[in-house]
Amino acid sequence: MIERNRLTVDLGRLEQNLAAVRARIPAGCAVFAVIKANAYGHGDIACAKALERFGVGMFCVAALSEAIALREAGIEGDLLVLSHVGAQHVPAMLERRILPTAVDAAHARELEAAAASCGAVLPLHLKVNTGMNRIGFDCDTEEQLEAIAAAYALPHLRFTGIFSHFSSSDDASDGAEDYSLAQIEAFSRVLAFLRGRGIDPGVRHFANSGAVAKYPQAAFDAVRAGALLMGYNTATDAEPLPVLPCGTWRAAITCIRTAPAGACVSYSRRFRAEAPTRIATVAVGYADGWPRALSDGGTVLLHGKRARILGNICMDQMMVDVTGIPEAAVGDPVTLIGCDGALAQTADDVAAQAGSCMHEILSRIGERVEREYLGG
Repeated sequence: MIERNRLTVDLGRLEQNLAAVRARIPAGCAVFAVIKANAYGHGDIACAKALERFGVGMFCVAALSEAIALREAGIEGDLLVLSHVGAQHVPAMLERRILPTAVDAAHARELEAAAASCGAVLPLHLKVNTGMNRIGFDCDTEEQLEAIAAAYALPHLRFTGIFSHFSSSDDASDGAEDYSLAQIEAFSRVLAFLRGRGIDPGVRHFANSGAVAKYPQAAFDAVRAGALLMGYNTATDAEPLPVLPCGTWRAAITCIRTAPAGACVSYSRRFRAEAPTRIATVAVGYADGWPRALSDGGTVLLHGKRARILGNICMDQMMVDVTGIPEAAVGDPVTLIGCDGALAQTADDVAAQAGSCMHEILSRIGERVEREYLGG
């Protein structure tokens, strides 16, 4: 029985998805598991422990707090923070064997000074901006390339890796492929420049989930897989990998009533029944991460049928129309994401209804959602 709502994560599928990624990339290329945002909502600690058993040795996160939680939970593999971490946290990173990312020359100098004050050498990776224009060392001019070489020369920093990030590897918009190929070329120029200076850049990683399927030339030494491991192909215009979603999200029906014609449902009276309507209250709301944008029109699955959400989604509950599902009863599980009979609703489907993206739908699944793990 589900008390409120529960995300069930199939770790066997996670292992199969990892195998599918490994089968697509060159021999000797590693898979770095991206488990930021609580492993896209699936539970970072449980997923990391499973992936470590499956042979993954590097885990990528977005915040230092995520890395610390993983280390304190017993994860032994390398932990790389992909975004900016302040130099004041260098002692904590040294103590916990956490790899930061140098995001530009000024940041590298700040990390150098902090490491020097600790009398230590800080292992880290260097981010190159090849066109995302978010963080990273610019690399368009000779002067900018020299700044990258200067960072590698800082005595208290040891760059064990270098990486960049695609802007458009997973979309089919006009010019996306040319832009992505130009990014690969820019990254390759940086690598050639460093090799020409006799500098070992460290492990080279560029391909994200979309590029794993679409740009094999971007595999380099490792690929960063996040959405793919959770079972979602992101490059819609490439041959998909044989991955399946790991997570199934269901919520319990807590109440059923029949509203007469003219009755209003939920806040702001957004829905008014035109005829007697059988309404099920479901124990999930936007505080659990279920998108409020699905109010009065989104769908869920129940008894192998599709049911429409009525009125505004509340913080902790929502109502759905079960007039055409007479077998619906209190305690029944309503499928938010997953399969129900012959029907399926993925995070991509939910995102399409909500005007969002799969990454947002999954990463916003809340902490109070119960999580259950199968196959491990």
